[in-house]
Amino acid sequence: MKKLVALLLAGVMTLSLAACGNKSSKSEDKKETSKSEETVEISFWHAMSGANEEAIQKITDDFMKENPNIKVNLMNQGGYLDLFDKLMASAKAKQLPNLAQIYSNRLSWYVDKGLALDITPYINDPKIGLTDEDKADFPDMFMKDCIWGDGQYAMPFNKSQMVLYYNVDMFKDAGIAVPTTWEDWAAAAKALTKDTDGDGEPDVYGIVFADNLSTDIAPWLKQAGGSTMNEETNELYFDTPETKEAVEFLNSMFQAKTARFAGEDKNPNVPLQQGRAAMCVASTSALPYIEADTQEGITINAAALPGHKTDDQLYYGTNVTIFDVGTDAEKEASWLYLKYLTNTKNTAYFAAQTGYIPVRKSAKDDPVFAEVLKEKPMKQLCFDCMDRGFQGTRNIGGINALDALGAQLDLVFSGQKDIDTALKDAQANGEKAMEEARNN
Repeated sequence: MKKLVALLLAGVMTLSLAACGNKSSKSEDKKETSKSEETVEISFWHAMSGANEEAIQKITDDFMKENPNIKVNLMNQGGYLDLFDKLMASAKAKQLPNLAQIYSNRLSWYVDKGLALDITPYINDPKIGLTDEDKADFPDMFMKDCIWGDGQYAMPFNKSQMVLYYNVDMFKDAGIAVPTTWEDWAAAAKALTKDTDGDGEPDVYGIVFADNLSTDIAPWLKQAGGSTMNEETNELYFDTPETKEAVEFLNSMFQAKTARFAGEDKNPNVPLQQGRAAMCVASTSALPYIEADTQEGITINAAALPGHKTDDQLYYGTNVTIFDVGTDAEKEASWLYLKYLTNTKNTAYFAAQTGYIPVRKSAKDDPVFAEVLKEKPMKQLCFDCMDRGFQGTRNIGGINALDALGAQLDLVFSGQKDIDTALKDAQANGEKAMEEARNN
């Protein structure tokens, strides 16, 4: 009898253990299924439009097909300034998106306030991170633009180069070579400026600059041996011999009426496309508009900016940051999307569809972009100049300081103020503007 009871008890225990085991397995299966079916939704604020936005949409749609449990809401916020204003408002309201396009000189504030996510752990993750080969594939200057201290807070996205566009036939007819120095550049601008009706105002200008010259004045200061400001100490270098040398060079062309701002044309490439200018300084991102809108019979090419004491070339453009908001699942999904957005295939595709340049060296060998290089040799320029490239400083309040410089330069270029006084006032006003911005 005792033996029978023992056998029965053993059977019950075996059944109980089996039941527990089955219950545990089902629970684990359910948990895995639940996790795989859970949809993570993230938002990406951007300022791209037209072909640029279409390219991002295509990449995003492909990502969601490959990652059906991640939904990416692309949200166009208007132009860059609209985007940056909305980001600041959302930061104050504690409603930042998961990801956003942003210039590093603006991202500095978010990093300083602890609002941007350090993505270093994701980058170095053995499963979902970047390999050493991947990391080396990004040009150093692009990656450095995303690093503050020991942390990385963004990945490079839409980059471009400031270049000299020129009318090929105008140069050919005048027997002038494409300038490579400041002196040759000023001489070419003078030779190519035409006042056909003799009214004292040129019908064809030698060179046209963008209205935001103060914001993008860095290459001329660098080529004169100077800089706009010190990123470590926040010291401004507006009232210096190097800045004066650069401003004197630019101003000489404005005063000679061989150079002008875009003004009513809005973009400097417009008068070039219409035969009303021989040269313009603009971003490589303008190339699609030049290709689409240049008048028949006009051939436009591009060259590096003419050099002076140095041959530094300016590269600019936004990065994409992940803000420190949302759940861990949202942060990981944001990283996976950002990694996808900047892989070789997609940066090659984005560059092929737009005027921007790839942010990976290997994109040159991607079939899609390689074909574009054959058809549009101008796109090779960004690679040829990369060893001389630099990006601007990222000081908090630096933009405000440059605006103060711009206000003074406008007075100089319009002949209303002498350079020495203007730069002295720019230094004082810029320091005040930067300090106010840092304390705001």
